[in-house]
Amino acid sequence: MGKHGATKNRKTRFAADKDTRVKKAKQPKQNKRNKKRDVLSYENVPIKEYNEYSHNEVKLDKGLLKRVFVVVGIIVVLMVFVLIFANRESITWDNISTWFSQSILGVSEGEDYPVEIVGTEISKGNFRMMGDYPAYASDTSYVELSSTAGEIINTQLNFSSPIVRGTSNYNIVYGAGSNGFLINDVKKTKHKGSTKYGIFTADINSDGYYCIVTEGSGYLSVMTAYNNEYKKMYEYSFADYYITSVAINSRGNQAVCCGITSVNGAEHTKVYVLDFNKEKPVMEYDLTESVIYDIFYLSSDTVSAVANNAVYTLDLSEEEPMKEPYNSRTLTTYEYNPDTKTFVVSLSRSGDGRNCDILFFDSSGEIDYTINSDYKVEAVSTYKGDLAILSNGKLYLLDDDGTVDGTAEAGNDARSFVMYKSDKAYVFGISEIRKADFK
Repeated sequence: MGKHGATKNRKTRFAADKDTRVKKAKQPKQNKRNKKRDVLSYENVPIKEYNEYSHNEVKLDKGLLKRVFVVVGIIVVLMVFVLIFANRESITWDNISTWFSQSILGVSEGEDYPVEIVGTEISKGNFRMMGDYPAYASDTSYVELSSTAGEIINTQLNFSSPIVRGTSNYNIVYGAGSNGFLINDVKKTKHKGSTKYGIFTADINSDGYYCIVTEGSGYLSVMTAYNNEYKKMYEYSFADYYITSVAINSRGNQAVCCGITSVNGAEHTKVYVLDFNKEKPVMEYDLTESVIYDIFYLSSDTVSAVANNAVYTLDLSEEEPMKEPYNSRTLTTYEYNPDTKTFVVSLSRSGDGRNCDILFFDSSGEIDYTINSDYKVEAVSTYKGDLAILSNGKLYLLDDDGTVDGTAEAGNDARSFVMYKSDKAYVFGISEIRKADFK
């Protein structure tokens, strides 16, 4: 190779080396530990490692979240279980059906309250709640109304002197001394029946099991119990007592009957406890000094009776009843709430019905509290522990120490009322039903 050729090759190699040095100079220097990283994350971690770290972190959060949901779910289930257990006697298919029909399906629309009553006369005790709405029995009809005064039921009665007994989702309407009766729920009249002999008294529970006391051939009274398909389950005849009040328990397998008779010219009262699986009464209570007006179950083994001179609490496992005497006070009114199994009794300390002691009994038959009031208590109603009274055309919402928490105008013709919320009530007047709001 000639001289010029060797020189040319050296120049070419120099130029190539120069290009390489220029390219290397334009690239940033990397330390040895970052030599193999192609891209950096904002935390100065290789993007591949960062993605793995982020993925693992998300997986950790999801696992923690899942455990939190499981714990919360367990707590909710336990709370629901406790609520169900505490209210197990009230949670029945009929109660669920009542709630569904009223809250989900809706009810008949009306032109709102006030609304005129159907009929010419309504007994004070025949105005009550069915579900969330008012119901009543007049001298001509049984009527259930919606929240806007629409008629859910309007069934004509073919018997006089109607009486309504029952719970908030079932009731029985019968004529005192008559042979006919109706069974109603919150949607319709479910059954129209009749008896061979005149009816003295009757009762029905939340599942539609009922009992009817009538006259009997050769007996003073006969109590017959039926299931919710209107089939006879049990019958017991009383030879010595006229049964004036009856109550059937929530299970439909037991009843208490209160009877009265005359012994040497004096009235004598006895309470029978009947088990539908036994031929004879399982317990009898002699209440010689009292006349019983009403009797009802507070629980499966506790019964309360309102008398002319005392309130009796019967522990069905004990032979002697507990007695709360009136002590010269006069009974002005009382109210039994079948939903909360509580009742209130008003006793006047004066002859004109004023200066009342209002006794609030809990579900065990014990006095929870007593209110000493100056008002004349004409009617009383409770709602989930709240208590209100009617006095001279006004409603008063009372605290358990007697403090007035709210008032509402009821009208001078108001005869009774029922609370349907803590601050609202339906008022029963002479010719109409209206709403009242506590303020």
